[in-house]
Amino acid sequence: MALTIAVVAREVWDTRDLSGTVLDENGRLRPGALPTRYEPEDLNALEAALRLKDAQGATVTVLSPGEVRQVDVAREALYRGADGAVRIAADPDELDDAALGALLAAAIRKLGSVNLVLVGTAVPDTAGSLLARHLAQALGWPAILWVDAIEETAADRVIARRAIEMGYESVEAPLPALLAIGVALLEDDPRAPRPAKAMLKLKLKKAEVPVWTPAELGIPDPAARCVTRRRRREPVPPRVIETRTVDPENEAELRAMLDSVRKGA
Repeated sequence: MALTIAVVAREVWDTRDLSGTVLDENGRLRPGALPTRYEPEDLNALEAALRLKDAQGATVTVLSPGEVRQVDVAREALYRGADGAVRIAADPDELDDAALGALLAAAIRKLGSVNLVLVGTAVPDTAGSLLARHLAQALGWPAILWVDAIEETAADRVIARRAIEMGYESVEAPLPALLAIGVALLEDDPRAPRPAKAMLKLKLKKAEVPVWTPAELGIPDPAARCVTRRRRREPVPPRVIETRTVDPENEAELRAMLDSVRKGA
């Protein structure tokens, strides 16, 4: 049985180079204050799915929640080789992982015949891979978290590798199943999944990407599924480090400087 894979693709805020004030007085993000990017681990999840497609002829469909802000991750997935993409018209910033998991599960059921779901472990998910856990629970499927590589697939099972202290372990689960990609997938360059293909960009630039509303998925009010709600965000004040000049020939000054460094002053 050929694999039919659904991959979650999220557009997330890019906080690598913060500058200026990005939050308003209510602790909410200012519109346009941050750039966005394809969630890196979701991109690794897509790469894992495309490798299965290359090796076995699997079908890969991407599910992208939320409107396009700056980076059209659904179309980017098509440019890399995904067979299809669907946008889900719900703002993931307004949903917790339980509500988003229920919405994605409904979309996966609508796709039909999906037997493997891949999702990246995003930074907000923390070490618990919370979106993956909620999504697997909503589907009623087994989940393998923090997957390093997919070792083997068969008609009835998947075997995945993940890192543990002092080594690796292989974990088997029956299909259908969910895998949360938690670390890099490529040996030579761990952060470089395959690039978009120029030919596919030309071919699919104007391809229609369907949009499914929560109502069409049977969840007209996904926010009602939220268990937790974000009240506000608060930035960490930047640390100001003062420059100090000491006489390199003055042993007392050098000792005082070292003592100050040890104490974190």
